[in-house]
Amino acid sequence: MKSSVFGSLGATVAALCCAGVPAVLGALSAAGLGFLVNDLILFPLLALFLALGLWGLWDGVRRHGLRAVLVLGGVGSLLMVAGILLQPLIVYAGAAAMIAASVWNVVVLRQMHRSA
Repeated sequence: MKSSVFGSLGATVAALCCAGVPAVLGALSAAGLGFLVNDLILFPLLALFLALGLWGLWDGVRRHGLRAVLVLGGVGSLLMVAGILLQPLIVYAGAAAMIAASVWNVVVLRQMHRSA
């Protein structure tokens, strides 16, 4: 459950850095993490966080059986990567879809635990 949330948030930050969003770049620099603003570091981090997020969603689907959560996360992941390569505004839609899938996954898992 936590891996999908951490993966989604990490992938969102990495994708926004790759897209060059000034607020994210400034926050990283202020935190002393300016060295992360390098595509050779960001692309592997993005891949790692996307894999972590999708794995967490897949694990949730294995528990609750709602495959639409994984589909939404997969679409969000593809939009993030496409946004970096094509149009940075697409990254926002991908990030929103990935975060929505993670929240949806957590909500469904909590409802299952409460009813059990």
